Amino acid sequence: MIYYDEKQVQMVQIASLVIGLVLIVLIFLTAGYFPTAPYWIPLSRSINTGLAMSLLLIMLAPAFIDWTNNRYITAVEENLPQFLRGITNEVQSGVPLMFAMETASTHDYGPITPLLQQTMDRINITSDIEGSLLWFGERLVIPQAKRLSLILIEAYSTGGRVTDILESSLEMFTILDNFKRERNSLTSPYLYIVYLGDFVFLIISWVLLTKFLMPLATITSDANVQSSGLVTNLFNVDYYWAVLFWAAVIESVVGGFIGGKIKHGQLSKGLIYACVLLFVTILFFNSGLFR
Repeated sequence: MIYYDEKQVQMVQIASLVIGLVLIVLIFLTAGYFPTAPYWIPLSRSINTGLAMSLLLIMLAPAFIDWTNNRYITAVEENLPQFLRGITNEVQSGVPLMFAMETASTHDYGPITPLLQQTMDRINITSDIEGSLLWFGERLVIPQAKRLSLILIEAYSTGGRVTDILESSLEMFTILDNFKRERNSLTSPYLYIVYLGDFVFLIISWVLLTKFLMPLATITSDANVQSSGLVTNLFNVDYYWAVLFWAAVIESVVGGFIGGKIKHGQLSKGLIYACVLLFVTILFFNSGLFR
């Protein structure tokens, strides 16, 4: 399981932004489109779809990296109490702390295991226990892991009080893990509401276009109706398709960011949700339902 550092994330964000903006400029240049009255927005479905796909491309790579990093962090958070419990049980049975960690490195604790194995190798080679454990906590990224490395250093330094320190730490980490699990179970339904709201808007857009505006446009195409001058250029279906399409795009992006804020406490964590909703929106508006 890979974790991308801040520098790598920034490079991907910049590259995605540049590529997306270049595609947007190329779409305008090759299509020969410039905003003009009375609509000010493209009426061509292919141009609108291309612009939305460019927006999706800008968000897609950063969203994937953020999703990957979030999976890594979640795996570390879920396995950290199990890792500490394994060490505590070994120490309680009379095994020295370093031997307990050596045994733990043979078990599967997700992304913790390979880093723990590297840490034990560093300890065996350099004999720098404190530096190696600090390195271990830094590489696991999350604050809890950094605290755990300090706890292990303190437990190793105190000698006889190792068991007491580990048991107290295990209790604390277990409480934090249970709290996070409970929070996730409580916030998940709100994320589903965001998805549902987007799908409801798509259905409303389909009904409005196909059951109301398209039949109305057919009626107004009659020569007698046009000669009245009351509905000239009023019922251009492509215009209303474009308006509803971009409204749905905005709904998808904003809804995705709100979902990230609800689920993870950060707007940036909603990039992956925004990409999923935007992709569904593009597919829906370009399906045969609107023909």
